[in-house]
Amino acid sequence: MEKSVFVRGRVSEAVRARFKAACALQNRTMDSVMEELILKWLKEQETQPKSNPDS
Repeated sequence: MEKSVFVRGRVSEAVRARFKAACALQNRTMDSVMEELILKWLKEQETQPKSNPDS
């Protein structure tokens, strides 16, 4: 199993409270949901065509 590391980010208290409540309603940890969302975002980025900044 891969070693876990911390990832930091800032959101408003209201967003954090909503996120925490939604995770609790689904009986999931905030960590597991954040990892799922990051992996989904990475997959989307990897399937998008690369933009050319010079054009």
